[in-house]
Order: sequence, then C-alpha cells, then structure tokens
Amino acid sequence: MFNFYPYTENREKFSRALLNAFPFIKKETIGKSLVGRSLEAFTVGNKSKRIIMVGGVHGSEFLTINLLFNFLWDLCLSYGDGREVAGIKMKRYLQRRGVTFVPCLNPDGTDINLLGYTSAEKYAGLVEYICPHTCNWQANARGVDLNHNFPANWEVIHRREEIMGICSPSNTRYGGKSPSSEPETISIMNYIISNDFGRCYTFHSQGREIYYDFGEHTPKDSPTIARLLSKTSGYTLSAPPEIADGGGLKDWFIQRFHRPGFTFEIGKGINPLPLSDLEEEYKILQKTLCLGVIV
Repeated sequence: MFNFYPYTENREKFSRALLNAFPFIKKETIGKSLVGRSLEAFTVGNKSKRIIMVGGVHGSEFLTINLLFNFLWDLCLSYGDGREVAGIKMKRYLQRRGVTFVPCLNPDGTDINLLGYTSAEKYAGLVEYICPHTCNWQANARGVDLNHNFPANWEVIHRREEIMGICSPSNTRYGGKSPSSEPETISIMNYIISNDFGRCYTFHSQGREIYYDFGEHTPKDSPTIARLLSKTSGYTLSAPPEIADGGGLKDWFIQRFHRPGFTFEIGKGINPLPLSDLEEEYKILQKTLCLGVIV
C-alpha cells in the first residue's frame, strides 16, 4: 500500500519506480498543464483493447491519485507473475482487456492544495487573490474547474454557475469562458479520441457514490454494470447535484462515444480527505476495480 503526498516530485519518483519494476508498462505524456507539468498515462495489459481510469481531476481530491497508483501497481504485479488481486487472477483478464491510467489530470491544482499558491507559478497571484487563506482548491491554476469544462451540456452548467454567482475564476465550479478552454481538458479529450477506449472511469471524492447516467446517450448496459459495481463496493447509485450534472469527463465520454462511463465518489468526509483514509477505501474498492476491468 503506497500512501504518499502526490505532489509533482513524488509522482515523478513513483513513475520511475513503476517503470523500473515493470518494464512492460507503456508510459505516455499526453499533454502539459497550464504551468507545464506533465500529464502522464500508464497502460498495462492488452494495448489494442483498453479501458481508461482517470483521477486527480480536482486538486483537493488527491486521494484518488493514490488509489489509482496502488491499483496500477497491483495489476502490474498480477500481470507480471500471475498473483491475485482481491482474490482474482487478473493476468488473463488483462491479456484480453488492458487498462490505461491517468492518475492525475490536474497536477497544478493538486500542488496548489499540497504546497500552496506559489506552486501555481505565473498564476500564483490569481490563486492568492481567490484564496488568500487556505481553502479547498478544486480548479486548475487558472481557476477553472476541469470537471465543468468539458463540452457536454456546458452551456446549461454555465448558466447554473452564473445563477449561483460563479462568473469568474474560482477555487471551484467555474467552468471557464468556453468549453474545452483548458489544456488539461483538451489533452485528455484528444488522447481519448485517438484511442479506442471501451469504457471510462473517473474518480472523485467524496460520498461513496457511483454516477453512470447522462441522458439519452447512456448505453443500455450501463445500469446493469453500475448495479454490479454498487453491489460489490457498497457504494450507492446516485446522480450528481444539479450544478454538477454536465460538463464532466464522464458526461462527455458518454455523449461523444455512446459508451459506458462511470464516476466514483470515493470516501466519506470533507475534502481533502486525509491520506490515512486510503487503506480502508482501497480495501473497499479493490474487488470492484477489478470487476470494472473484467465485465
């Protein structure tokens, strides 16, 4: 169980450790953040038929980064020597369907939470102005909430933001001046479009809930898969609050590809959840994550 503060330096160290331990991993840099931090993807298993798992979308939800790195490590162990993960021999399933991990889509926001506004570099003044004292920073370095920035009912979400008085860069829930305005959003969209992912899982915190629906494009088999994931994890099947119903990665994936997409809201409490919660949450989700690969 790896439980580390996932700021940039530690992510880079762990990335090197992964590649040294498991040379069969495929690592890609899929883009850069506003400040220039690398957005990295790691693939284990079948590279021609894959699903994708994305964490660290919100800066204060760094528990998701740790969760995905731990699951990636365990899958690599299984793929390498056939050992079990949650009582399941995952190697044969990974030979059939690979998994691509993007553990941290928002490295700037994560570093702002863990290291303070100076880590935003040229955007430090803006971040300090928005949050002169410590706050729950979900956005990227420009004050745009990436999970409100995808072109999936963006206009509807934008109007809801304005009604709430969120009309300019903020630590949360500001979707930007236009959909897909942020380099992090564009990078993950282009990467997904360029690859034939059969399914998309995104990870947030908190609430121990699973979201799977996005209007008329929700695949017919999504409720069945969602019920299985819910039963295995004990997470509740739910719908996001109205202010967050649209504009997200899961929403865009379903709308764009008409394929199953799921959001996990991991853990319970107030963000940022402490890293001490990781071991319990990973234990709860480990088998469910395996089933997410298998089904």
